[in-house]
Amino acid sequence: MSLSKQLLILISLIFLIVFSVSFLLSMSNIRNYLEVESEIHVQDTATSLGLSLSPHMSDEQDPILQTMMNAIFDMGYYKEMRLENVDGENLVKLTNPVQMEGVPSWIIQLLPMQPATAVSEISSGWTISGTIHVSSNPAYAYLKLYEQAKETLLYSFLIFLAAFALLMLVLRFTLKPLKDIQKQANEISTGNFTTITQLPWTREVRQVATSMNGMSKKIGDTIARLNSRLDSLNDSLKRDLLTGLFNQPTFDVDVKKAMSASQTGYAIYIKFDDLAEISKDKGNDVVDTLLREFAQTLKQCVANHGDAYRLYGSEFALLCPEADEKTITVLADKLKQDVTHLGQRYDIEDMVHTGIVLFDRSSEFDRLMPAMIEAYEQARIIGLNAYFIKQDSISSRSEQEWKAIIHQTIDNNTPEITFTAEAFNYSGAAPVKVMQEAFTVVTDSDGMQLPIGTFFSMAQEFNQAEMLDRCIINKIIHKMEQADQQVPVTINLSMVSVASAEFHAWLSARLEQTTLANNLLAFSVTAYAAAKDLAAFASFSSFVKNLGATTLLKRYSSDIITTDMLRELHIDYIRLSRNVTENIRGNVNKPDFIEIIQEVASLVEIKVLAESVKADDDFEFVKQAGLYGISR
Repeated sequence: MSLSKQLLILISLIFLIVFSVSFLLSMSNIRNYLEVESEIHVQDTATSLGLSLSPHMSDEQDPILQTMMNAIFDMGYYKEMRLENVDGENLVKLTNPVQMEGVPSWIIQLLPMQPATAVSEISSGWTISGTIHVSSNPAYAYLKLYEQAKETLLYSFLIFLAAFALLMLVLRFTLKPLKDIQKQANEISTGNFTTITQLPWTREVRQVATSMNGMSKKIGDTIARLNSRLDSLNDSLKRDLLTGLFNQPTFDVDVKKAMSASQTGYAIYIKFDDLAEISKDKGNDVVDTLLREFAQTLKQCVANHGDAYRLYGSEFALLCPEADEKTITVLADKLKQDVTHLGQRYDIEDMVHTGIVLFDRSSEFDRLMPAMIEAYEQARIIGLNAYFIKQDSISSRSEQEWKAIIHQTIDNNTPEITFTAEAFNYSGAAPVKVMQEAFTVVTDSDGMQLPIGTFFSMAQEFNQAEMLDRCIINKIIHKMEQADQQVPVTINLSMVSVASAEFHAWLSARLEQTTLANNLLAFSVTAYAAAKDLAAFASFSSFVKNLGATTLLKRYSSDIITTDMLRELHIDYIRLSRNVTENIRGNVNKPDFIEIIQEVASLVEIKVLAESVKADDDFEFVKQAGLYGISR
């Protein structure tokens, strides 16, 4: 019950109690007054009537006695008038039945009144000649009492209504700041650190609002500082410490992004032929300087076409996701020329060779690196600092073959579902399973397993991503129902389905049919895919939350979606990229990064998961960091 209702009920009860006591006391006092007034009135009547009848008492049969008594009695205020002689015999007796029409019985029972009776002796000379008895009629007193009660109730009710309306108005203005404070608290809990600009005039509420503003500002400033530091740490995690180029995990992620986006471009593999020999001849310091200058050369060559990476000690790469053959040839020629000039400065005639590989929407990631090394080996045969461009497809299938496989998979409902990556929470005395991932396995007609990333990318290219998602969701739900699943399962979706109103309607209808608890379904999208259309993903997250299910961002990194944006996406989980939880102690920035992202996520009520934590040292660290779920 709201505070305003409680106050209204309390004040109404107080008013009712005060009014009831006041009403009863008032009615009792009025009754007493009427009784006294009635006694005085009948006594005066008896006295005056006795004096009037005194001259005529010499003749007890005188008709004027009754005439005079009738004149007084006909006024109606009397119940009985009786004239007796000295012997107690009734000379005149007038009666009027008590009629209390219009007076409710409750007022008679609540306030009973006794009729007033007065007696006056009549003298004739020095002797008593008779006695007059007068009794009042209480009907008139009850009528007057009832009219007074009605007026008291009416005016009291009107006063109560006016007071009630005034009280509601006052409470509305008084409690409105509390609603603003409640709204502010809800905003803070979701990560929006707002402040109340118009402070309330009530002193106590004003103090609460001021305290809330202070808390909101402090938390907001803290998160802003953490976000700034997180961005710096995240950038450091993605780069090679010596050269400042992006590292191997970043290269892998960027290649997968380009392939999933159906881009056509070139991946370039560059390797020093014998960096160990150069280090032996010239020393480690010279080699470090050479590598840094070589990194700058790569950055300048690829500045307008892509990014540069250092994979391992002597291995480098360039990624040009939208370059054509002419552009890549010009770039390769310039790189060869720049490398030759750099080698001359260090007296190195044949320093590196370059292998260049074309990739497109049907390319398979696992075949990329072998193809790049093969092109590199071809370049070594060509000549000094030479390059070789491999234009052959690195896909094992043509686009038509992919299209046929995708349609066959959907039509025959052949995807196989396995539940993997069991994540456990280690905060209690014993580990508790908190999440699993639904992994899809797709095979061709020969039973050969297909690369799932390429399969989904091609499905999206042929406008079959939504139908594929529906097929897979059906199989996952069916498998969960058969297994009586009790742990949430992550279900990967494409952004095509996430943004589709038809898919939303289908999913809502499908979840109505299942016997599963909807909170066991965690719909997942990669952070990279969600970043392309954050509005659509936020809308889908709200839609899913209304259905009782949850959402998860996988492969999360703060450079893809900032932590400031997380609170606006209405998500329940984030799962960190694998490279963040690998070799944590070997990178000075990773421990701080994990701790900060866990702290920020806790403030915005998002649960953090880590997947495939292999090493025991890494596992112990993420366990101590308090992550919600860890899979090994």
